[in-house]
Amino acid sequence: MPVLPLMRLSVALLVAACAAPAPMPTELDPTEVTQARVVKTPPAVVEFTGVITSRRSSVISAQVQARIEELDIHSGQVVKTGELVAQLDQTELKTKLAQARSQEQSALLEAGAYGAQASALRKKMIAESYLHTMGASAAMAVTTARAEYAQVGGQGGAAMARAITAKAAREQSEKDLAKAQIFSPIDGIITGLKAHVGEIAQVGTPLARVFDPTDLIIRFAVPKEHRGAVRKGQRVELTIEGSQRTVWATVTSISGAQEPPLNFTVVEADIGGPKLPPEELAVSSIGRVRIADARGAKR
Repeated sequence: MPVLPLMRLSVALLVAACAAPAPMPTELDPTEVTQARVVKTPPAVVEFTGVITSRRSSVISAQVQARIEELDIHSGQVVKTGELVAQLDQTELKTKLAQARSQEQSALLEAGAYGAQASALRKKMIAESYLHTMGASAAMAVTTARAEYAQVGGQGGAAMARAITAKAAREQSEKDLAKAQIFSPIDGIITGLKAHVGEIAQVGTPLARVFDPTDLIIRFAVPKEHRGAVRKGQRVELTIEGSQRTVWATVTSISGAQEPPLNFTVVEADIGGPKLPPEELAVSSIGRVRIADARGAKR
């Protein structure tokens, strides 16, 4: 055999002999965890959309029918209790008051005239009765005098009733004229302005709403599947659209009934503590309510 191939064979055998033996198969430890570790994810943050409103507000409305002559308010304006906010045209109201006063005076004069006539007829009736007793007058004269007195007395009573009615109409006209000036019922901020100068305001027509900015709440709807995530006394995080800052609110009211067919519950939360500036936190502002400690919905 040639020397070179023999040397190659010897080197190969030597390398094979010096190589590490193949690892033996090992048994699995029954106490060793073979599954991947489950990482608990934090509960999802539940978020709802709501609208800012005030717990205390009042509607400014017309109490008489008349044309709006002046409207000295605009949305966002701060007003005080008793401040003049609108003026209605008084022309027709003054005309009605003048007519009512004239009718009252006429009715009083008529009633007075019947009263004087009735007084004279009563004296006549008494005299005829006396003469009849003395035998100086016929019974028919007494009967006639009594009938005349009764007739005029009835007419005087009707005239007095008309005078009382005319007085009530006059008093109502005076009240209507006073209502031509419309004042703010509470301290607050004007919102929801609906009226315009020149329009005819009907009785009860809302002109605007004034709300108390010191007692704001957030009202939002909670779907049925998330009803269990909200409870009274719970603090919720509120973010107003257009603002990066947040405020806290406390749930104060949860409606018992759910509105079919939408199937949601209306929740109110009081916005207490530090508040955002008025230009950021105002009535009708849209806000996002976050329930950070929700544990998921009950299904």
